[in-house]
Amino acid sequence: MDHFISYFEYRGMPAEINGNSLLFGQTRIPLRNGIPRFTPDQSYASGNFSRLREKHPRLQLDSYNGTTDRYDTILERTKWPPAFFHGKTVLECGCGIGPDTEVLLALGARVVAVDLTSLDTALANLGRCDDLCLVQADITDLPLRKQAFDIVFCHRVLQHTPNPAHTLRHILQFVKRDGAVFVHSYAKTLYQLFTWKYFLRPITSRMSAQRLYKLITHYAPGAFALTTAVSRMPQGHLINHFLVPFHNHRHHPRLNNLSDEMLIEYAIHDTFDALSPRYDRPMSAKNIRIIAKGMLAAPFEIIERPTITLLRTVLSSAQTA
Repeated sequence: MDHFISYFEYRGMPAEINGNSLLFGQTRIPLRNGIPRFTPDQSYASGNFSRLREKHPRLQLDSYNGTTDRYDTILERTKWPPAFFHGKTVLECGCGIGPDTEVLLALGARVVAVDLTSLDTALANLGRCDDLCLVQADITDLPLRKQAFDIVFCHRVLQHTPNPAHTLRHILQFVKRDGAVFVHSYAKTLYQLFTWKYFLRPITSRMSAQRLYKLITHYAPGAFALTTAVSRMPQGHLINHFLVPFHNHRHHPRLNNLSDEMLIEYAIHDTFDALSPRYDRPMSAKNIRIIAKGMLAAPFEIIERPTITLLRTVLSSAQTA
């Protein structure tokens, strides 16, 4: 925390550490387990994301599952060379249990990792180090200095906030004028929206997390066998994508070497993650572009794929050297 105190600002006031609190003038924010808690442990994310942290606290970490999935995904989606991250101060908006945080730290970044609810699982996964500051806060009301970060990074989070457009406008305020941004959203495309997930979510997002998780766990072995068989058929991947409510990664190029047992665990995690969140609101590439154009000084590009949309800074030749 000491190494990052200058990045904090809350209601226009700088921060100072006072025992087990952060002080912003007369406002006192508790420091629990070394993490400042600007938000309560219960929120709209409780139930779904908290259950995933409870049931699968380390599953997505490259260091745990033995893959390079998160590492490769970050480099492929940002199109930034590994050396670009070294020495940069990154604001990670929505870190969860820390799978991307782990990669950013390994790439040599200094990371302020923010999430809405309890970050103790992330702390257990990542440990304490001088290059990491975990902050429990709302990414639509960040207690940080604007234009203070070399990189603003928001991966797999934007669509799960109550108002993604407002969230995007807010987080882009924190990058330096010559800094870089990477933001991911689910795509607002027919290929993405006309899937089993969005047909079922009006029901499943209202179910109790316990009941939904139990249901998915119950049918997972059979669904894994079915979707594995269907995927071998001509156009079988499209049948699974649109019709079968189950995320099977058997043929994912970065995960297909995992055991069936771990692939089923992944599938349970990702199927529950698709069906349970209170909010799932993809942004259109057009709206992302409009917001970015009005806020960013550095060159950027919008990449729209069938299932995801990416906003990323285009680096100069000097930055990639």
